[in-house]
Amino acid sequence: MKQDNMRNTYIILVLLCLLVFNIGTIFINIIGNEEDKAEYKSELVFNQYSPQEVDSFYITLFGRTSSIINLYKNKQNINESWKKNLISRLDIKDSINRLLKAQFPYAISFKENNLDIEKDKVSDDDAGESPTIIEDFIIIDRLEEYEDFIIINDSEGNVDIENVPKPINVKPLKIDKDKPYILLYHTHGTESYYVEGTNQHHTTDRRYNVTTIGEKMAQTLIEKGHKVEHVTTYHDIPSYNKSYSRSLSTITKKLEENNNLKILLDIHRDGYDSNDPKVTKNMKKLSSKTKVTINGRDVATFYFVIGPDSPNKEEVLNFVKYFKAVSDAMYPDLCTGILIKPKGKYNQFLSNYSALIELGSNLNTMEEAVETAKLVAEILSVVIDNIEQK
Repeated sequence: MKQDNMRNTYIILVLLCLLVFNIGTIFINIIGNEEDKAEYKSELVFNQYSPQEVDSFYITLFGRTSSIINLYKNKQNINESWKKNLISRLDIKDSINRLLKAQFPYAISFKENNLDIEKDKVSDDDAGESPTIIEDFIIIDRLEEYEDFIIINDSEGNVDIENVPKPINVKPLKIDKDKPYILLYHTHGTESYYVEGTNQHHTTDRRYNVTTIGEKMAQTLIEKGHKVEHVTTYHDIPSYNKSYSRSLSTITKKLEENNNLKILLDIHRDGYDSNDPKVTKNMKKLSSKTKVTINGRDVATFYFVIGPDSPNKEEVLNFVKYFKAVSDAMYPDLCTGILIKPKGKYNQFLSNYSALIELGSNLNTMEEAVETAKLVAEILSVVIDNIEQK
């Protein structure tokens, strides 16, 4: 009997040792193996996301367990149906960005004038024929509706305003010209432009961030006789992932105060991760895509973003297409396209004349972006003149 008891004791001790060993292994995997983590980041199938977003995804969804990370590092060996099932269960099938930004908030350390965050990126492959599918994103760079219009230039090569295309499928804009009818705001107001000698991508210093771009647009529009309200609130402070809910709250209150606000423009700047080898390798190509020469000056390019989940998506898209058509007529190559994301509303359901504008990028200087702000405002002025109900 004693021998049996001793044997059982030894077995229990062995099992306890194995358990302790396994726990220790898991603990080591949790706090260590940064090399694997870095490799995971580089191999992540959704690799257009910033290190902070990858960290959040890594910590929150995978619980820092090396087993699943190793599976994803070697994702070609995963059973395809199992992988699809996992992705479906995590609700990231269509847009990992939505999950990261909306469902799984993560802590961000904000530092004055150097906010340590970065936004999602869009593939920079050539668009080719329209539309082009790039990792679930649809980029429209050609507008078939407006291709039949013949643009007549004057002797200096400028477009006569009377020759700008007329709108197609855009409902007449009903506004009271005596009250503000344009609202400019910034869901990500801390987004900043290139500053030599720094690697900051977000700042509260208005000399370098996108709120100043909104201010320049507002000034130009006011000079042209339009009534504008510009909101400079930083909706991405203190939490980046709640930015859209906060900007929605702001816009809703503004609409309650003034239902004459019809044109709602969310002004952003695009972003590229300077630490990404793909970005540094293609820096020359990217820089050439983010700027164009107009009237002898280098200016930033811009593009539109559409959220496909808004019930008025088609109306918003028609408005943005016309915006781009006028831009193409007045300043060819200034607008690089319309990007339709795989998911999201981007608060565009609040008006059929909504637009999210990515004006320049963190590869552009503030001076280049300011010049574009003036041009975009000039284009919008022509758009309004053509869609306004007389």
